[in-house]
Amino acid sequence: MSVLTYCKIEEMTVSPKMLGYLNRIESKVDFGNLLAGSVAATQFIELFSGRVSTGKRLKAIYEHDWDSFGQAMMSTHRLTRNEVNKVADEARVYSSYMESKFWSCVYEATR
Repeated sequence: MSVLTYCKIEEMTVSPKMLGYLNRIESKVDFGNLLAGSVAATQFIELFSGRVSTGKRLKAIYEHDWDSFGQAMMSTHRLTRNEVNKVADEARVYSSYMESKFWSCVYEATR
């Protein structure tokens, strides 16, 4: 769901300043997705690279620290959410009344 849909404010138009904040958020989300993909890829490269027997590979998969992997993946989500929250916090302070209501909603949604 897009931020504009979740925090819809009736009769609000998107100003150039607001568009700049939205672009910054989009950039943060794109970077967060890239980071999550990198974390996942690193784990799978570690497990599946190199020539080893099937038995050794299965043992490595079984013994892999999947809890740490899950925590790392969740951390990328938290980092992205925190970065979006920082942008929303700045935007709610420096925006007009209607835009400030929108950014307050985004700020609360990302806390």
